[in-house]
Amino acid sequence: MQEESGSSWGMRGLRKWLGTAPETRDELLKLVQDSRRFLEPDTVAMLEGVLDLPATKIREVMTPRTAMVSLQEDDQLLDILHVLIDSAHSRFPVFSADQPDTVVGVLLAKDLLPFLSEPTAKVDIRALMRQPLFIPESARSDQLLRMLKNTQTHIAMVIDEYGATSGLVTLEDILEEIVGEIEDEHDKADEEGQLILPDAKHDTAHAWIVQALTPIEYFNELLDADFSDDEVETVGGLLLQEIGLVNDLKGQTIEIKDWKFTIIEADTRTIQLIRAVRQ
Repeated sequence: MQEESGSSWGMRGLRKWLGTAPETRDELLKLVQDSRRFLEPDTVAMLEGVLDLPATKIREVMTPRTAMVSLQEDDQLLDILHVLIDSAHSRFPVFSADQPDTVVGVLLAKDLLPFLSEPTAKVDIRALMRQPLFIPESARSDQLLRMLKNTQTHIAMVIDEYGATSGLVTLEDILEEIVGEIEDEHDKADEEGQLILPDAKHDTAHAWIVQALTPIEYFNELLDADFSDDEVETVGGLLLQEIGLVNDLKGQTIEIKDWKFTIIEADTRTIQLIRAVRQ
């Protein structure tokens, strides 16, 4: 009987609490936050995430250009398969061969299944790729969620004010703003791929092997550095910002402050591995 009375009192309190309709977003957000007395914490957190979407810009949740795993429209099937296997992604932006900053399509890994029996076969990516969805950096996350739902798409290309590709954003990125981090079996591998390890082969104790996707903030904290992450977030992005577009990234040496960086693994578009030496 006591449980029923308590439940009845709770429902009466909830009806009274909801008696006054909020007139602004802030009032509605406060109402949700005060609802912890009646709702599960996870439910409250999701409601807060939904209400925060209009205030969240795409640039805040996107994967930056320097961290994107992408293809080029003239890539060969064997090279594409290596990218698919190494990344374990299901969708890949395809860049123009003539304009390296322009995405011309999106390739779904499942569209390559008919060709897996002959990895040396000639495949024209242009015939397989889907039309990309573009959205500006300044757009709101709730607007993108609506676009992805209406177009039944899972990925969008983010462009800057000049029309160049600045990153990509996925449906999962938006959902994580609502429900929190969604971890899968590849997330731990991604974290391990950002480790900074001492370079035992170098002739100084102040040398490290650094994954390009290592956050600048983590690099600064671990190695007592002070690089800015206002414009780029990763060490690879920092180097690309310094050297710009070059024909051959591998072997490039960049000196910033009292550090010397050498790119030891890279393809034509992205950096994978770096040697960092404190001078």
